[in-house]
Amino acid sequence: MHKPNLDEAAELSLQVVSLSRPSSFSGKVEGAHSKHEKFSAPVRIIAASHFLPFTITISEETPNEPYQWTVSRRSGHTAMYAGIRSLSDNPNTDCTHIGWIGFYKDLKGEEHPCDSLSHESRTNICKELEKHGAVPVFVDEEIANGHYEGYSKQILWPLLHYMSWNDSHSMNPAWWDSYNKVNKMFAAAINSIYKEGDIVWVHDYHLLLLPGMFKAMQPSATIGLFLHSPFPSSELFRSLPNRQEVLYGMLGSTSIGFQTYSYARHFLSSCTRVLGLESTPTGIDNKGQMVSIGVFPIGIDARNVQERRSLPSVLAKMKTLQEMFANKRIIIGRDRLDEVAGIKQKLEAFEQFLDMYPEWRNNVVLIQVTQPGQSRQPKLEAKISELVTSINSRYGSLEFMPIMYHHTFLNTDEYMALLNIADLCLITVIRDGMNTGSLEYVVCQQDKHSPLLLSEFTGTAGSVSGAMQINPWDYAGVAQAIDTALRMSPEEKKVRYKEMYRHVMNHDAQYWASTVIQDLRATVLAGQSSSETPTLDIPLFIKCFKQSKRRMIMLDYDGTLTPITNIPSQALPPPEMLEALSTLCADPNNFVCVISGRDRAFLDLHLGNIKGLSLSGEHGSFIRYPGGDWINLLAEMDMSWKDEVMSIFEFYTERTAGATIEAKETSITWHFRNADPEYGEFQAKECMNHLENSVVSKRPVEILVGKKCLEVRPISVNKGEIVKRLMGAKPKQWDFVVCAGDDKTDEDMFRSLRKIKSSVGQVESQASTNSSPNLSSVSMRLPPYYFTITVGPSDKRSAAAWHVNNSHDVVEALTMIAATSGNAKNDE
Repeated sequence: MHKPNLDEAAELSLQVVSLSRPSSFSGKVEGAHSKHEKFSAPVRIIAASHFLPFTITISEETPNEPYQWTVSRRSGHTAMYAGIRSLSDNPNTDCTHIGWIGFYKDLKGEEHPCDSLSHESRTNICKELEKHGAVPVFVDEEIANGHYEGYSKQILWPLLHYMSWNDSHSMNPAWWDSYNKVNKMFAAAINSIYKEGDIVWVHDYHLLLLPGMFKAMQPSATIGLFLHSPFPSSELFRSLPNRQEVLYGMLGSTSIGFQTYSYARHFLSSCTRVLGLESTPTGIDNKGQMVSIGVFPIGIDARNVQERRSLPSVLAKMKTLQEMFANKRIIIGRDRLDEVAGIKQKLEAFEQFLDMYPEWRNNVVLIQVTQPGQSRQPKLEAKISELVTSINSRYGSLEFMPIMYHHTFLNTDEYMALLNIADLCLITVIRDGMNTGSLEYVVCQQDKHSPLLLSEFTGTAGSVSGAMQINPWDYAGVAQAIDTALRMSPEEKKVRYKEMYRHVMNHDAQYWASTVIQDLRATVLAGQSSSETPTLDIPLFIKCFKQSKRRMIMLDYDGTLTPITNIPSQALPPPEMLEALSTLCADPNNFVCVISGRDRAFLDLHLGNIKGLSLSGEHGSFIRYPGGDWINLLAEMDMSWKDEVMSIFEFYTERTAGATIEAKETSITWHFRNADPEYGEFQAKECMNHLENSVVSKRPVEILVGKKCLEVRPISVNKGEIVKRLMGAKPKQWDFVVCAGDDKTDEDMFRSLRKIKSSVGQVESQASTNSSPNLSSVSMRLPPYYFTITVGPSDKRSAAAWHVNNSHDVVEALTMIAATSGNAKNDE
């Protein structure tokens, strides 16, 4: 099996723009196409989506079977298809697209299922699509209907868009069977062309079971999943009857991408509440396998839109429309006819606008174009038609109607023309994944710089900062925003537009696709997909220690230097550990620091008498160097959140027998180790969700899920920052670095050291990077020597390069090098 190159992983991690936290959106990013240049090594990608981006038609040369075929591009999902297609533009990338071909068209243009086609005709389809880098999946009509029109459209799509089911037939069990079968077909199709080292990239809610199914076939496969739709809160998602199967299917991925941070947070919450899994803001611990979670807002094929908006056919349409609506201000809206599109809210708000601002009557026209939605909704259609008629009757005349309503597909030229001439774009969706129509409008407004009114419930709202955000349910507020936008000065329009245009052009579909793949590759190359961490090579460990002169030793306390105890105050340092630390600290060539989550009083009491030992408490909030006083690294930080967190912890402590609260100066921890195991875990999940909704979403803090405890701390505090501080501005001064820890807080230390090691230019010692221990020894001939050690089983997911089984092994290893250090001192 190919082993990860850790240097390349560290380099990739620095190159990738991480969007897994909300604050990342404000960072400076590179241009879209520069990402393609960074695929330095060959990579093969298999992209899977429900539909292929092609339709097939019988060739006129073969009116009878076996048919030959002509291929044309499928409409819809243009952003996703453009992103996938762009991956093949890189010379080092081979991208194959797998999907359902759908119905074929005969010579009359009528559609037919592929069920009745002969084997030869199907083979010819495969040959023709192969020229376009595509592999079709053939699905029988009945199964395809149950999968797509049934479970995907009637169950998943409404749920993901915060819509409940209204009748019992929505739970047709045959739909779930079809959904399973189609996902299995896709897994088999991918497996038929999969080669070791390939990246499998799965798209959207039609294929949520696919990652888990394919992972069962290829356990070492790298699988990315991107959800183009929203993801609802856990309270709504848990109503799905097959919720566990869907979540575990998704968790077969190496990495899961979402459009916005809130969607990612909802998914994390669902995994915690429904499956009982532990999570961090950037990942899920799926029974020892860490699944990375990221946020990657999709873009559009901006350059293609730029080209199309200036075509002669579009310019001709523009002239016609401008003559038709001479001296009128044009508001454009284009939506699918779904409840979540907010068309009803738009019309209600526009009516209120005409009522509140009579001076705009006969001067403004709303051109609203709708196209068929996920399913027929006759009641909604009737309501919209009724509203349009009512508004036109009230505010229109024989010469002019304030609303031009078109319920039909609009050809591309007409659509581009409308976007070019509009004075305002009004988007009032009440739930959406990523509204790409708003991005197309921005590209088309290079001449007029017209403003954009964008619902705050779209995925786009978080990234298109120049838009005016609106609440579709606040009709008066939307009406006022329309008036403000129409009266906006040219200077403000230009400033807002410049910001929107910069974002759209720099974050196009090509940038999105390459960023997702780079992030996925970095995750894998960093070793986060390896199944086992090798046992610490003690002879190599001692040898490197003896050969070095400047040594940095950083150690966790609980679970690393001492075993975990049910009562934290009983985790006392054993005599042999104190002796080993004292000996190491006595050697002037060693710098030793214990980095713990404990408070200052505990560390002073039990370790403060060791001469030459540095201490860091409360996960990096405090530090004390030998002979000095404690330094508060968070002295200037606002700690007013502690009272709110304490009240929540007290609430759950009163209701959870055996739970206790540990209040520190910069953090608060809720322990449930002595509670009933099942009830304690349940209460911890409830408490964590309460904290996420009440505190984390509003304050600069994070929840740390430890071993039978929840800790709330400032988001800027972690052990990794202390490691950076100790290593200093010149990490090359240390030719031997060891770091040991046992839980999630210590992973921050390991990751920081990996980046520092990369900057120093030395590959970290790790047996898994070589086929034999001898080769590992060879790779450690020259300093600096880096040993990151996790305490736990070998299959524990960790960023550390080595593992030991328990704290006794850590103390034993320290005792061995302490003996060496002591002998060297005596020899001198």
